[in-house]
Amino acid sequence: MTSNTTENTTENAPTQERRKRHPLVAFGLAALAIGGVGAAITSAAWTDNTLFAAPAAAATFDLQGSLDGKTWAQSDTADTLELVIPASKFVDLLPGQTRTIDLWVRNESTVNAALTSQVAFGASTTFTTKPTPALAGLVATLTPTGTTGAQDQFQLTVTTPADWAPTNQGKSGTMVVTVSATATS
Repeated sequence: MTSNTTENTTENAPTQERRKRHPLVAFGLAALAIGGVGAAITSAAWTDNTLFAAPAAAATFDLQGSLDGKTWAQSDTADTLELVIPASKFVDLLPGQTRTIDLWVRNESTVNAALTSQVAFGASTTFTTKPTPALAGLVATLTPTGTTGAQDQFQLTVTTPADWAPTNQGKSGTMVVTVSATATS
């Protein structure tokens, strides 16, 4: 019987040894797993940035006019007209006459200006038949000052009818020339 017990003990020795190593192996594997996660966290913490500065500023926009192409004025409301054509240019009109004067406009902006224009007699006109005012030669787009094309010369023409009625004698009116600009790129 003695031999049976010894055999049982001999057979149990490797199993017991495995049981003792099992917690050590499990602990080792857990340590490696945690170490791997720690390494992954460490590598994920490496970051880098590239930054850009982008200054922004609004354009300036200013349209000016001139009666001689040399002296410029801001005249942007009908209540405070600074550009007044001398009365002598259109005084003593007769039937069938045409008179033309030059006017100038300048783009004092930092962007292009798309131009439109109109001319009309104001409400205080006393003519029974108004002369016909017209604008000609105004460019469609005006580049900013400092570049070619920054100013433009155009014409205001006034024509009276050939059969202009005598009831227009001594009558008068004021024409308002409007040049409008829209900022474009």
